[in-house]
Amino acid sequence: MKVLQLGVGAIGTVVARHLTGHRAVESLTLGDMDTTRADRLARELKGRVSVERADAADPQALARVIKGHGLVVSAVLPKYNEAIMKATLAAGADLLDLSAGGDDQLAHDAEWKRAGRTALHGMGEDPGISNVFARWAADRLDVVEAIRVRDGEYSTSEEFPLACLFSTETFIEEAISPATLFENGQWTTIPAFSNREVYPFPEPVGPQVIYNMSHEEVDTLPRYIGKGVRFVDFKLAVPDDMQKHLVFLDRIGMTRRDTVRVRGGEVTPLSVLAAVLPQPADLGGRIQGAAIILVEVDGTKGGRRVRHVLYASMTHDEAFRRMKVTATAFLTGTGAAAGAVALITGKVKTRGVIPPESLEADPILAILEELGVATHRTENAL
Repeated sequence: MKVLQLGVGAIGTVVARHLTGHRAVESLTLGDMDTTRADRLARELKGRVSVERADAADPQALARVIKGHGLVVSAVLPKYNEAIMKATLAAGADLLDLSAGGDDQLAHDAEWKRAGRTALHGMGEDPGISNVFARWAADRLDVVEAIRVRDGEYSTSEEFPLACLFSTETFIEEAISPATLFENGQWTTIPAFSNREVYPFPEPVGPQVIYNMSHEEVDTLPRYIGKGVRFVDFKLAVPDDMQKHLVFLDRIGMTRRDTVRVRGGEVTPLSVLAAVLPQPADLGGRIQGAAIILVEVDGTKGGRRVRHVLYASMTHDEAFRRMKVTATAFLTGTGAAAGAVALITGKVKTRGVIPPESLEADPILAILEELGVATHRTENAL
């Protein structure tokens, strides 16, 4: 199959490296507004890789770039998801993206089904691997009571006092926005930085301060897992120093998305902040620490209450040795690549717009293993 990948940052680099070497990928086209990174990566990968300038905000131009490809992998900012969905459907291709872009993309399910195409929505690390972990555990339970998603990625660096391990704008917006959780069978909104706890992640991560945040899993898992689930939440590691920085930046208006006038021009404070902070794609080899995605699923099996815990982890040093990126980029890009391989090889039979928990879990975990992400699983009585 011919694959078009939009976006060649740190995560996109990981996706491209995985897909270029896969036997089912006939060719890979790298599309980006700025083709500098894409050109450099294409020269390194050689072979069946080409580069196209692509504007994700222009559906008509995108449709022309997409034409002739069987799958589009979107590794650009989620704000472009809607335009990419329209262009991909118009071009008659399948789609994989990594996160939600504001609009309810699952609402387009019917039109994608009518077209006989599949859009795998939110397939990275989290959402993505986390949803597949939840599905794997739920399949082994008669009743699902609670699902808790825990992202323990962290970094230390003498060079960078504040560094975001994935899209800077996305991370900051998620961190300072009210959080959502699914509790007692309904969705509830709570203030940003709620329910602080120190979670005992396994090594190489160890204990980390985590907070509730709004995330795709809280929206989709209650709808698609079923089996009576009454509680779903997502918590992300935010070290105390970073939390203080983020609260201060929000208080002085640097996280605003509206435009402000500066010396006769207009700028968006959050975009300026993202521009002056280190780019996630430039952090490989310059930070220490690790990343981990862990999911706890409580429920009953044969009348016995049990808890399944699944996780995947990696140090930033190991990720840099493998692909010159951070562990966050490696896990996220590998999750996306696993979803892409499943689509390309026909392991995904469902048509329409689907979240990762709609996939059969075991084949995805097997692909992740082939791509270098090992899953640790335990079951304990409650």
